[in-house]
Amino acid sequence: MSHWLSFRQAGGILAFSWLVGLCTQVTRADFLTIANASFEDTNGQIISNEFSFGTPTGWQIYNPNNNVANLGVGPDYWLGTLDIHPPTNFSNDAPDGARVAIAFNFRRTGGGGAYGLVQTLNDVLEANSSYALQVEVGNIASGRALNGQDFLLAGFPGYRVELLAGSTVIASDNNSLAGSIPEGQFRTSTVNFQVGASHALLGQALGIRLINLNVVDSSSPDSDLEVDFDFVRLNRITAVPECSSIVMVSLALPILFGRRRGQ
Repeated sequence: MSHWLSFRQAGGILAFSWLVGLCTQVTRADFLTIANASFEDTNGQIISNEFSFGTPTGWQIYNPNNNVANLGVGPDYWLGTLDIHPPTNFSNDAPDGARVAIAFNFRRTGGGGAYGLVQTLNDVLEANSSYALQVEVGNIASGRALNGQDFLLAGFPGYRVELLAGSTVIASDNNSLAGSIPEGQFRTSTVNFQVGASHALLGQALGIRLINLNVVDSSSPDSDLEVDFDFVRLNRITAVPECSSIVMVSLALPILFGRRRGQ
């Protein structure tokens, strides 16, 4: 009788193995949460006409060259947001909402090193996942502010969009749109990254950097330098196994066989 049960167990295991073959890989897509992704929240900032100055809510200053002082409120480097009023500076409205992020510095500090904004997310780098980071990058045109001040903003100082895991850059767009963003318009920057079953940085918090490269454009050496950003989104597609209900039922077979043997 015990031999018969062993054969039955073996048959159950073979059936289970065959049923597992019915499992398939499906994908789950999620847009990860980014605080103030379109820079509409100006809480805690200094409001001045169409501008808000200071680090946007949910973001921090990226300042590797220590050139940004006073939390991005001048006198040379200014971080904050701009409420777009077409056709001044931009030919169309903001890509999402009314405001966009600004990373501006006066011409006298051109070439002083990259700077910008960074945000650490609550989500971490996961295995078997593909990430797509998209950001609207703006090439602001010359124009007159609501206070009557004229700004010469011809040319483009360059940008970089980075995806991080912990403090490590895992993928970036290093100014690939340079020369293809018309004055006064936005274009979409895309950064892709794929993770297999293992990676040294699994479990590290994801982060996003939006950077003004602060490179003087040789075609407009007398211009101030500004890059604008808007509508930041990060999509994660994760592969997960999905089995039919018959496979789940088959999980009970070894248990049933075990009980039968014990009787």
